[in-house]
Amino acid sequence: MADLGALVQSYPSENGRRLRQAVLCLAAAAVLVPLGLVLVQLDVYLYDGTPSASSMTGVVWAGSACFGLSVLLLPYGLRRLVQGLRHRGERIDLHAGGFVHHRNARDRAEFPWADVAVVDARGIWQEGKIGNRVGIDWRCVIKRTDGRKVVVNAFFPGARELADAVRVSAAPGVRR
Repeated sequence: MADLGALVQSYPSENGRRLRQAVLCLAAAAVLVPLGLVLVQLDVYLYDGTPSASSMTGVVWAGSACFGLSVLLLPYGLRRLVQGLRHRGERIDLHAGGFVHHRNARDRAEFPWADVAVVDARGIWQEGKIGNRVGIDWRCVIKRTDGRKVVVNAFFPGARELADAVRVSAAPGVRR
């Protein structure tokens, strides 16, 4: 463990927001799938399941929309649930000589400034918009020379300031 100097600032992730998104998406998918089944069965009941050009009724469209939304929400919710459970207590501690990524209570990775190889910030930060709320509008990938990386996104309050501090403090040969 290298001595990275004094702690400058700590950036804890908003892991609770990940878990709330997971619960919301999974609950919505759990409601939409049965609703879609009921709507499709209702169409069969109303129109006797006869295939024709007119069988694409509003009921079928609504049932299909329910299934389509659940297909999108289910994997997103599962991904956020796994991230939320794996990254409990995640934070990044910025030190004078580098930073430490605490992925959870047991896993930590040190990034001394000399070992930072890439600081790649992409996207447009859109405060208050849906992309920012779900953490997909902006992200910064910081890679060490050995290939280990950390992704900083909108789930870290102060993420842009952290990325700027890393970009300024890292070695002069860092790819940006």
